[in-house]
Amino acid sequence: MKKYNITARRKQKKYRYPGKASQVFDNLANDPVIKDILGFNIIFSDIFEFRLADGCRLRGCFAILKQTRQVLSMVFDYFMKAELAAATIQRIDFCNYDSDTIWHSDQGKQYGARETVYQLVKKGFIASMSRAGTPTDNPFAKRFVGTFKHSVVRKQKYYSLGEFLKQAEKWINFYNNRRPHESLGQLSPNEYAKKNNYKTVPYLSNLTV
Repeated sequence: MKKYNITARRKQKKYRYPGKASQVFDNLANDPVIKDILGFNIIFSDIFEFRLADGCRLRGCFAILKQTRQVLSMVFDYFMKAELAAATIQRIDFCNYDSDTIWHSDQGKQYGARETVYQLVKKGFIASMSRAGTPTDNPFAKRFVGTFKHSVVRKQKYYSLGEFLKQAEKWINFYNNRRPHESLGQLSPNEYAKKNNYKTVPYLSNLTV
């Protein structure tokens, strides 16, 4: 190879999942037995990040109900700590007494932290986690991240946190109350909830830790 001045191609490093939680739970949301039990609600959650115009990183955490696609809670902070996930859980104003609720996330450290698990127990939620490095185990959350980034994050440049939060609040409530979903028969999440005797999500306004 030296004779012909050819450089060997470097072998790419194998992907390693960086955020495994110290406390990991079974993947219940994708269990075929659980899926067939209509008495279970499933809430999907994820944490994502993006940058404001000044370069500051902002993290967001949300909770979305699988059955209705309602955004139950959404919180933003500059830091990716357990408080972000815990605050998201704490602010969920949702309870369906006729069924148990599974809380499904990836294996990020924030989701396995003591403070987060405490909030799950307090709400009566059953913890569930995707397999490590398997985003397809959390499809509803991943799709919502893409929708939010397309509709809010990339829509314009935000020069302050307040400017971003104002637009995020406006869009999230539009999403719950007016945005039609093909999978819901062209109804918005709250309209679909009403039709199927679920609680509607009230106006979401407190979006920071």
